[in-house]
Amino acid sequence: MSLTGSNNLGIRILVVDDEPDILMTLNAILEGRGHYVKTFDNPAEALNHLTSSTNNGDTSYYDLVITDYRMPGSGISGSDLAKRVKEHTRRKTRVFLMSGSFNESSLPEEFIRALKSEIVDEFIQKPFSNDKFIAIIEKRFSHNRNH
Repeated sequence: MSLTGSNNLGIRILVVDDEPDILMTLNAILEGRGHYVKTFDNPAEALNHLTSSTNNGDTSYYDLVITDYRMPGSGISGSDLAKRVKEHTRRKTRVFLMSGSFNESSLPEEFIRALKSEIVDEFIQKPFSNDKFIAIIEKRFSHNRNH
């Protein structure tokens, strides 16, 4: 099985960012790879969506949540959302945290604690190339599904 072809992993992904351009871009990139994508520009709405029980059964389960760290005016940071996602899913859903404010060598203590405690599974520094973004996601999921 090729890891680079579309539709081989079919990851269910929830993306949360307060910038509409980023949401549209990530939605197009991920759907183009054959993944199911739902986007929110408000972390409180995303959290409500994740924690609400629905009758159709498929809207509240995700393999991955990708969230921006800073979303001014929302009242919930990306790390807060990550903690709530992990609590709600009993750590089954992975969380990738994006930020343009930090790089891997200057992460704040909150990030480091979240990574060490596995509240956040991956840190993605903005800006990133589409290829690198896809590689990070699909490598993480192909490894676990094949072992």
